[in-house]
Amino acid sequence: MFINQKFLIVFDLDGTLLTSKKTISKKTKEYIKYLISQGHFVTMASGRPIRAIKPFYEEIGSSLPFIGYNGSIIVNKDYDILFEKKYKKEIVKNIFSHFSTSIFDNEQAEDKDTLYFLREDKNGFEQFFHSYGINVKYGPIEENIKEDVYSALFTLKDEKYKKMIYDLVSTYEDLGVRYWFDAELSGELFFYSINKSTAIDRVQKMYNIDRAHTISFGDADNDIDMIKKAGIGFVMKNGSPSLKQVATYVTEYDNDHDGIYYALKEFFER
Repeated sequence: MFINQKFLIVFDLDGTLLTSKKTISKKTKEYIKYLISQGHFVTMASGRPIRAIKPFYEEIGSSLPFIGYNGSIIVNKDYDILFEKKYKKEIVKNIFSHFSTSIFDNEQAEDKDTLYFLREDKNGFEQFFHSYGINVKYGPIEENIKEDVYSALFTLKDEKYKKMIYDLVSTYEDLGVRYWFDAELSGELFFYSINKSTAIDRVQKMYNIDRAHTISFGDADNDIDMIKKAGIGFVMKNGSPSLKQVATYVTEYDNDHDGIYYALKEFFER
């Protein structure tokens, strides 16, 4: 029986809680802290690794478990792992070794200690994956990884290779490939059975919060399950068209103009 009448509020980071300068606006941060002071439960669910979520988690002063790698890991306020699911190294090696490296602009994978890239690109693909505070190794993924990984991504040189990759990935149980709506040649592996929604379900059960008292904010297609899971799903004005189709609301303003602040303020004060 669910007894908590406070809300669980879950934020995606990039394109949602964060501005294009990768900051939380002052208005938004102060209002989130106010909601926390009123007893609401606030957390984050991102495709980012833990090290790249931690500064923003601490900035808003949350104490709830938070979600990384699109639901594949959940950690508590002391950064202890509560749940994790990794991609088997044999599968990742098979996928990348099946194709010539010439079809990729870059490749990426990550285990607990090391970030792996096909080639150095500090001002592009590599910069996006927060290479601070972790070892970095270059070269073909299939030759370098030695254990199961939290993520496996790539950027293609041409769209014609998408079907080849889809056909191979689809031969593995519970595994899919999806592409970023704002970078259509960048793709990532994902689990059908694990996503931000399944991770939120775990957090809901920890705090006895039901779907009707769950609010989520997102902007990209990896947020679809999270938006559908929440009783109230907000999609940012700058969000993907497919995500807007499943949203309860679309924010009036985008992530660079305090879209979350105005949406929350209207929701809680109307």
